[in-house]
Amino acid sequence: MIIAALLLAAALLVTPPVARIRLGVAGRRIAGHLPPWAVVVAGVAVAAFVLPLGTVVAGGLIGATVLARRHRARRRTRMRSEAAALRDALDVLVGELRVGVHPVVAFGVAAGEVDGPVAQALRGVAARGQLGADVAAGLRVAGRTSALPAHWERLAACWQLTQTHGLAIATLMRAAQRDIIERERFSAKLDAGLAGARATATILAALPVLGIALGQLIGADSLQFLVSGGTGGWLLVIGVALCCLGLWWSDRIASGALE
Repeated sequence: MIIAALLLAAALLVTPPVARIRLGVAGRRIAGHLPPWAVVVAGVAVAAFVLPLGTVVAGGLIGATVLARRHRARRRTRMRSEAAALRDALDVLVGELRVGVHPVVAFGVAAGEVDGPVAQALRGVAARGQLGADVAAGLRVAGRTSALPAHWERLAACWQLTQTHGLAIATLMRAAQRDIIERERFSAKLDAGLAGARATATILAALPVLGIALGQLIGADSLQFLVSGGTGGWLLVIGVALCCLGLWWSDRIASGALE
């Protein structure tokens, strides 16, 4: 296996520069079409042939933890973006309703003032209303694919109250808008306050790496002991698993506070 890797490296070295560039571009294109979890699985599968089992398991745990934290960060970003778009759309919607525009038409106008998932959801709701379907059900359907399903459920409840009890739709939508604004303002403050806790958890999880580096500096050769397999390899797995579990638990606590 080592000889094959050396031969592959030599082949890349003697490959003409243009061919190397083409290979690099092709590799980036292929990687761009693969989901991150597929890249991690492929990396673990390749490493399983050249590295000890304990090192491979530890690497897989680290890769899975990184992907999970990246997914949570993207979800928080999506939630903030969608909340801002929904707030702007409701501002337009309430303004249209106050001047006497039909609610279904007002949904279409609001959809044209924003973009992204909120615009698509509002267009779907407007289309449902034009066809005579249940608008409240359309709002709930939009919430199923949204990062903020509770907000869409509130809008559906407001519409249902209007249809059932004949209340003013503009007043109810205005109340829903204010409720969403206050909830998002509180969530933003809480998220900013939890940023320090997340950073602390990451630093604490990385401290064992510093310990291994110090062991290398004093000549203990701790890195070789951990990656060479056997007892060291399984100790590496246990240590990495505990660090990843700590990060997962801290992220879960932070996510629970935001919900």
